[in-house]
Amino acid sequence: MGTTFVRIGGRGFWMLDSVLELWLRLLALHVEDPVESGAPATKIRDQWLLASRGFFTGCVPEGLEAAVSTPEGDKLVREAIGSLMESLRSAPPHLSTGVLNLLGFVGGEFTTDIETWRLVEVGHAYLALLDGKVTSGPSDSSFMPGCQGAKHAAPDAVDGGA
Repeated sequence: MGTTFVRIGGRGFWMLDSVLELWLRLLALHVEDPVESGAPATKIRDQWLLASRGFFTGCVPEGLEAAVSTPEGDKLVREAIGSLMESLRSAPPHLSTGVLNLLGFVGGEFTTDIETWRLVEVGHAYLALLDGKVTSGPSDSSFMPGCQGAKHAAPDAVDGGA
């Protein structure tokens, strides 16, 4: 089971690859539909779909820093996160393995349901990183969003509050 450091510059947080890959796969589905080939939305979506395939271990190429390097990319990423978070608000408390395994991951399958709050926690961590509120570097693994054994995010974050 690998981990990847999600970063912007030297700031970021560690995540279990399986949770990161699921987050990226779902997030890619919430990127605004691109009108033309080669548009920023297409590049961001394609990067996230590649990164979420399931065959990177310890180095998932999540591409967040590149995706938000322009105002248009930053807007697209934030809108995708907002859209996914809105969908997670009405999602069941657990996402079933049967459905998750339909998403086209390579090299493994989900063997347990995923608790929805884990993905909500990842969304809040991504937004905090984008807003410059995450100051930890790669030497700090004290917080791994969506990867802890028990809920530890603020109650409003877990329940879908903004």
